[in-house]
Amino acid sequence: MSSPAPFLFLALFSASCVSAQISVVDERTALENQILGSYEELDRDLRLLASVRAVDLDGKVKPARQLSDIRAQAIAARQVHQFNRDDVDELKSAGCLGESLTGKLVGRPCPTAGKDPKIVTRIDRLLQSENQARETILLFVVTTSPDLTQGDLPGLRKAYAEMQRSQAKAGEWIQTESGSWTQKP
Repeated sequence: MSSPAPFLFLALFSASCVSAQISVVDERTALENQILGSYEELDRDLRLLASVRAVDLDGKVKPARQLSDIRAQAIAARQVHQFNRDDVDELKSAGCLGESLTGKLVGRPCPTAGKDPKIVTRIDRLLQSENQARETILLFVVTTSPDLTQGDLPGLRKAYAEMQRSQAKAGEWIQTESGSWTQKP
């Protein structure tokens, strides 16, 4: 019969080499979850509206489904947001746009704009339509959430800004809590 000493030594030695490390990777705030839930709701409404047949069985045009004004505005804003996505991503990568502390997209000095005056017009158009769409969606969140009021709008903007900055890609401009601008590492 062999001695249990080698097995005991191996068991003790291997147990001392194991260590546990717990890291919290991501923790969303309640406001961030509220915003994301509203985006999902608007996307679902967009799919439903797009999938409804425009004619009945007799071939006559059916009237469009009626939506509340704020919901219709939010759906339109979500469409604008989705339409702008490629241009916003391109101009963020070029360093022409950045995410501010207020949740707004902000124009940044960039070499591309100096070379082509059409870029400046494009940036201005994007800033106006994207920021208006973002504000409309945040107003929708406040209006349709029973636990939020207009007084919660500044906090909601701040949560949205944090989401946008955390989703920014490396090299894109973001405004830090101190108000200074930096490229995301």
